[in-house]
Amino acid sequence: MLPTNIYLVGRFYLAQSWKNQISNQMKKAVPVSAIELETNDPDLPPGKGSAIPVRFQFQFQFDLFTLAFLSVGVLVGLDFWIDWFSSLDRVICSLCVIAGLFVAFFRSEWSGEPSHARIAFAGILCCLAGILICTSFFLDRPKLSGIACGLILAAWCSMKILGESYQQSIALGLVFAIPSAIDAFAARGAFGWLESIAISVTSGLADAAEQSHVREGDSLIFGLGVADKFSCLGKWDSVVSFFGISVFCALAFRRNLVAGTIAVALSAIVWIAVRGSAWVALAWLGNRNGIWYEWSSGLEIGLFLFGALLAVSIDQFFSALLEPIPLEFINKDFPLFAFVWNWLCGLPTLTVTVPQRDEDFGQIEMESLDGSF
Repeated sequence: MLPTNIYLVGRFYLAQSWKNQISNQMKKAVPVSAIELETNDPDLPPGKGSAIPVRFQFQFQFDLFTLAFLSVGVLVGLDFWIDWFSSLDRVICSLCVIAGLFVAFFRSEWSGEPSHARIAFAGILCCLAGILICTSFFLDRPKLSGIACGLILAAWCSMKILGESYQQSIALGLVFAIPSAIDAFAARGAFGWLESIAISVTSGLADAAEQSHVREGDSLIFGLGVADKFSCLGKWDSVVSFFGISVFCALAFRRNLVAGTIAVALSAIVWIAVRGSAWVALAWLGNRNGIWYEWSSGLEIGLFLFGALLAVSIDQFFSALLEPIPLEFINKDFPLFAFVWNWLCGLPTLTVTVPQRDEDFGQIEMESLDGSF
């Protein structure tokens, strides 16, 4: 009996020692959750094919570099910028664009850290800006400096506004290229063509209202007066001012490419329609009352405010019209139309979500497929 008890006691103590050793080994082991948290540490190198986060230690130096680069671009094209701000309508357009840019900055997502791809993208934009600045300086083409300044600002946005896509950075940066684009349109006679269209539209409206008139050059001669305020440039209420209002809406309200382009393009139509309707209304009132009403400053202010309201309304209309189709309303058997529509509404982003057709069938569907229902 005694040896049996000794055997049992020894076996019990041996089992307790093994249990304590296993417990100590488990305490020293690293839990699975801890291993997962450590592998997600941003300081460790990520897996193959993923974005590589980089701690950007020289943000202030990059800001100084951007400011200095922009200053060089402005100085190279200083004559162009002085000429640009010499007319009041261009100043109004610039103020609208700058206001829209600040609103867009305020509504952007700034959190995050730049990746290697963003650094490379910003470097490419800065190199292109440097090439344009050198070309502008040596070939005496100051308009290129505006495009160069736009590329510099786009590079800064891509490194700072880290929660947005590259397309958003380019759209915000290229506002510096708007003066160059408007000057290029003017050099190619586009605004003269718009003035001719405005006169033709006014003449057509006068014919519809049965107002006798004669077209002579850039003016319309009515029975009691002359309609001659059709200048697209140089006046504070010209088409350039309406263009700036549309650009403000596109930037401030974060419009997509299609809706923003339509609203900006229709700003010229708004100017033509408001100007032509005003002249026909003045001619009609003049023939009715026997007094020709002159084009006054108060009339200009009223028409400008009315045209600005129309431009904003058109922007709101097309932004509401070009909304993507929600996934729950898409026919999963024929999603092509919804796919194309959502792709257009999402431009310049090239990705779009497509709903997947259900592959899990219920009992009724299975019986129907088997022919037993």
